[in-house]
Amino acid sequence: MKNFFLEGDKFVGKSTLLQEVIRAVGKAISGFYVKRRMDEQGQIVGFELRAAKELLQKEANLEPIDEHCFIQTESGKRIRNLQVFETWGMALLEEAKTNPTDFILLDEIGGIELLSQKFTNELLTTLQQPQKIVGVFKSDINYQRQKKHTVEALEIGRQRAQLKQTILKNEGQILALNEHNFAEIKKQLSEFLKR
Repeated sequence: MKNFFLEGDKFVGKSTLLQEVIRAVGKAISGFYVKRRMDEQGQIVGFELRAAKELLQKEANLEPIDEHCFIQTESGKRIRNLQVFETWGMALLEEAKTNPTDFILLDEIGGIELLSQKFTNELLTTLQQPQKIVGVFKSDINYQRQKKHTVEALEIGRQRAQLKQTILKNEGQILALNEHNFAEIKKQLSEFLKR
């Protein structure tokens, strides 16, 4: 098996689990993860694309980087910036291919980034790299929820199907994480990364 992805409901702890296991294993990593931006009241006000390798840094500089924010809320309105994927996102995927590490993190995919055909193509190419790949794939329920609550069109069903098919090829898997199987999936993920 080469691809190990999680899906599940919002806030079930998919990214938290991935990051915890990645830090514990301590192997070289490339790719990206998505960091939530919060306001003083604890409300999510944006999403930022971050380099996966910073997860292993002891003193990671987690100051917000505005140029890497692909969704943000301003004056109650959500604003998309797909250019983040076509510049910074492409650079992170290119680095993962040209400077191979023990594994690649793609956390999270299957959402608005697929509106960029250029980035989608790069994701598909990355999924065919020889390294192990771990990540989060946005579940159908979360996609439908996002689609329902977004002002702009979010018709990416074809791209999602193509991405899912590519993940599952080469004995990849997408496991549904929930509160009942958290410990078992954590163990499987840890074993997968240590192999």
